[in-house]
Amino acid sequence: MQQEELQSLKETGQKGDFLLPYMVARTVMPDFYTTYPMHWHEEMEIVYVESGEFEEFIDLEKYHVKAGDIIIINPCLLHSFKQKDDERSIFKTVIFNMSMLTSNNTDACSIKYLMPFLEGMYINPVVISPDHPHYEELRSTVKMLIDEYDKKSGFYELKIKSGLFEMFHILFSFFFKREIHDQTIKDNTTRNIKTILDYIEANYMRTITIDDLAECVDLSKHYFMRFFKKYMGTTCIEYINDYRLNIATNLLLTTGMQITEVASRIGITNLSYFNRIFKKKYNMTPKEYRYNIDNRK
Repeated sequence: MQQEELQSLKETGQKGDFLLPYMVARTVMPDFYTTYPMHWHEEMEIVYVESGEFEEFIDLEKYHVKAGDIIIINPCLLHSFKQKDDERSIFKTVIFNMSMLTSNNTDACSIKYLMPFLEGMYINPVVISPDHPHYEELRSTVKMLIDEYDKKSGFYELKIKSGLFEMFHILFSFFFKREIHDQTIKDNTTRNIKTILDYIEANYMRTITIDDLAECVDLSKHYFMRFFKKYMGTTCIEYINDYRLNIATNLLLTTGMQITEVASRIGITNLSYFNRIFKKKYNMTPKEYRYNIDNRK
């Protein structure tokens, strides 16, 4: 589910459904991929790391997370993750739209807390580790939010909504700090990166040149390449290939397309090149990948 839900850079698909814009996704790395490209969406994410360790990139910063950590990803922040060495890791992600909690009517919760939070007037830790004095209170609530969604027992929607309010009560009480700060430079950088990622999302199925990407954010080719490497932690070509390969694995898993058709669908016309970059990332050919996954079912 998560690979399909997180397939685009700016995700516009409904998380959950209209009545309950909430879901929990389970990720096992590296069963299907070792990295997930930078992306962003309007929903908030709470990640609970069950085992292992990996690298998470959030709002242009790199974090090393490990078993037990809770990761807070605010709405609209750029984020991605990457396997650390050969480490196997499992994590669950609570994904929800803040519209579940913000009221159409003006009430104290919206005016005093939730709207200022959404407007960036609070800063919060991104990674909360077990050594924090109030960690267990937060972990218990996050686990309840995961379990209630998995079980879907009677009245679970009420339990989830009340649990989200409880989680925010804990976050505001012990983790959030109100602070108005000027981050104009960072905002401009984030805006440029989102523009670049949106362009790749819209054009990955055709040839993309460095000149095209540099032009869409009005940067010189030379400066653009340094800018991309600095803030994305990889070269532009490596990122585009990684993005295309994540889509290719989804097509291999969910369709009966021929390998040549999969390559063509993601904008790669040279089959030998497709096989080469696929094997470099997954240590197997696309044909072997499909065979191995099919035999796990």
